[in-house]
Amino acid sequence: MADLGVLRKVADEAIAKADEELRTVNLDIHSHPETKYEEHHAHDLLCAVFERHGFAVQRGVGGLPTAFRASFGPEKRSDGSDTRSVAINLEYDALPVLGHACGHNLIATAGLAASLGLAAAIKAGDVQGRVVAIGTPAEEGGGGKIKLIKAGLYKDISCCMMVHAMQHDNAYFTSMCGSELTIEYIGKPAHAMAAPWDGINALDAMTLLHTSLGLLRQQIMPTDRIRGVVLSAGESSGVIPHYSKARYCVRSASLERYRTLKTKFINCLEAAALATGCELKTDWMPAYWDIRVNHALAGKYVENMEEIGVPFAPIHEQKSNMACASTDMGNVTYETPSIHPIFALDSPNGSIHTKDFEQVAATQDSHERTIKCGRAMARTGIEVLVNDEFAAQIWEEFNETDMSIAQDPWVA
Repeated sequence: MADLGVLRKVADEAIAKADEELRTVNLDIHSHPETKYEEHHAHDLLCAVFERHGFAVQRGVGGLPTAFRASFGPEKRSDGSDTRSVAINLEYDALPVLGHACGHNLIATAGLAASLGLAAAIKAGDVQGRVVAIGTPAEEGGGGKIKLIKAGLYKDISCCMMVHAMQHDNAYFTSMCGSELTIEYIGKPAHAMAAPWDGINALDAMTLLHTSLGLLRQQIMPTDRIRGVVLSAGESSGVIPHYSKARYCVRSASLERYRTLKTKFINCLEAAALATGCELKTDWMPAYWDIRVNHALAGKYVENMEEIGVPFAPIHEQKSNMACASTDMGNVTYETPSIHPIFALDSPNGSIHTKDFEQVAATQDSHERTIKCGRAMARTGIEVLVNDEFAAQIWEEFNETDMSIAQDPWVA
């Protein structure tokens, strides 16, 4: 086995050498916020950087103009067998109005740093393996990774990593499974005073939905979440509302729990339509599945972060700290062994998805914390490529996990 200490040093030095370039990319993406599937500037910027560093870059992959795949290293070993490949996901989409208040500029920077470090180690150590940087657009509501999964971008991947800025450090971070949908009730207009019996009231349907969901909340799990807003519900008090529209989010702790909750939610939707005589239309987004953490990968990442100087809480504390957020990285974790660690930014005045966090995402301190994550991912990736026992341990854990529910398209 190659000397891990030497390869880690090579990766660290490559990342340090590229720090000015990484900081420039970080600020460039932050100052050009682009929402889902419109990330043309970030896509072109990152592709150009990878090309300058000798990566083979494919632009617009998976049928998505703002997605890319940049790879470095041999596809075959000297004996003709396939090499292992470590994937690093890069996100770079921004939020409407708030810009990079979710810190995706930092995700892209950490992913770029890790990829450059891994590439340097592969080149210097004659490592028979690959690093594959995958540019994943539209995490904020567009499900970009889900489309890339369907396009086969993760089929030849040995493991996948990415990091996300939040308020604390947690390598065992997991998320909720959930989806959003648009709801429409279509009725029939009528004069509300002279002939209300001729109408079919779409506002009544929406009112019944809100009422039934309020009652349902008494019987759902503490980890379940249902929330929504009414977008339209009539225009005149003198006319029976013939149309109402709402946007809802349904989430639960796991894919299994989400399927149960979604069934109950649909029952409420259909009951309101049946009671009022309205036509019901729904438009569901693909579900963001919960993150299934690969503990072997997470443990190695923690080990590397602590060697770099970032302390972590005990494992049981990290595992107990589940967020109410959802991400399409969860879907990737059902495809290949993966981790999605979070790291702390110094943002005392606001959490993610606030203007304060958006400003903190551009500071030098945040950049330095991001680079440490990039170094730890590079070190972890090196271990995957050169340590056969560790690589086998990762896949043994993944294969022992029951993924059968993920084969059910009904939960998508």
